[in-house]
Amino acid sequence: MKYTHWLLVGCLAGSAMMTSTAFAQNIEMRYSTLFGKLKQNAEEGHDDVKIAFYLLDQRDGSVCKIHKGWMQKDKHYEELNIPADNALVVPLDSNLRQANPDVTFVVDDGITCDVSMQVIATSEYGRQISQAQVQSLAPQMDKLLSDLGGMFSKWFMPKVGGVVLHFDQPLQAGIILASGNVAEAQGNKVILKLDALSAGEVVKLPDDVVKVTPWIPKS
Repeated sequence: MKYTHWLLVGCLAGSAMMTSTAFAQNIEMRYSTLFGKLKQNAEEGHDDVKIAFYLLDQRDGSVCKIHKGWMQKDKHYEELNIPADNALVVPLDSNLRQANPDVTFVVDDGITCDVSMQVIATSEYGRQISQAQVQSLAPQMDKLLSDLGGMFSKWFMPKVGGVVLHFDQPLQAGIILASGNVAEAQGNKVILKLDALSAGEVVKLPDDVVKVTPWIPKS
């Protein structure tokens, strides 16, 4: 599997494997692989952001559609609910952690899906997001990333400088800001840099935002 960020996804290297059937393939992992990081969502100090796992198509980085998911340990079987954004969601339970069942997600055959852990905003923003909201999200994203990375990440990792807005389809044009500058579209993503937003600004968006993730300046 291919991993693109040492902090966000390196923890899952080698943990997932794929087996094919006639029309679909199973992505299999252990419950503890997900639980070890998702338990951070229960910690305080980042109420508006959380950790989420996705399967990304290796060809273009789009989220792989999950057709079904379940947990199984010996004869015990529990089907998982698949959310609209196709995140890998499991119940957080210390008893399940001890049992450590196998977790399986079914995706389309003929593609390679990489496991990706992301820090995302928990709210839905629709077709607008404000400077105040971005300013509030940035330190919470910093805290969660710091908690994931441990003590050394606090010293070496750049601070979150804004957010990445993810849309369902590629945008035809960038987003015009109050300053007159344009936040350029990069496929289905737009970076909103906090220092490019005016105080009190509300940014109007051309489509509904499906996901908001941190933007970290390159060091």
